[in-house]
Amino acid sequence: MDRNPAVTLRPAEPRDRETLRAALIDLHNYENALSDTHLPGAGTVDAYLAWMLEHARARQGAIVVAQAGEEFSGFLSCWVEAEDNPQQAPDSNRYGFIADVYVAPAMRGRGVAQMLLDAAQDHLKAQAVSRLRISALANNASALAAYRKGGFAPYEVALEKRV
Repeated sequence: MDRNPAVTLRPAEPRDRETLRAALIDLHNYENALSDTHLPGAGTVDAYLAWMLEHARARQGAIVVAQAGEEFSGFLSCWVEAEDNPQQAPDSNRYGFIADVYVAPAMRGRGVAQMLLDAAQDHLKAQAVSRLRISALANNASALAAYRKGGFAPYEVALEKRV
């Protein structure tokens, strides 16, 4: 038996629901530890999962699952966003948005995030977008490092102040 099987990517299927649910709980709990603006995963996961699946379905998106052999290795969600901002260039008003990237703890550092980002890029380019956007919490150093390694550069910085 191969102890380190190759990672493959595939579209999410209905059978992945509980695995995606568990991954989102883990992801959202991690984000909750980084910022009080993010709620713990267990209380919001069902609503968020439904929202994520609907956005991917309705907005030319995809949910991509990574697996090593039969083991879940991670997932990514993405879709097309369209704005009507007269200040933005036309190709900036319609862009691919990568909403969630999750890599299972045992698979981190093995290039899974880059594979998922590449899959999102391929899917979104096929939807005729020329720009991709992704966001991360400002103090999520591991996500920011992975995204920069994947070719993303800062675009906009949102600042927050509690009053």
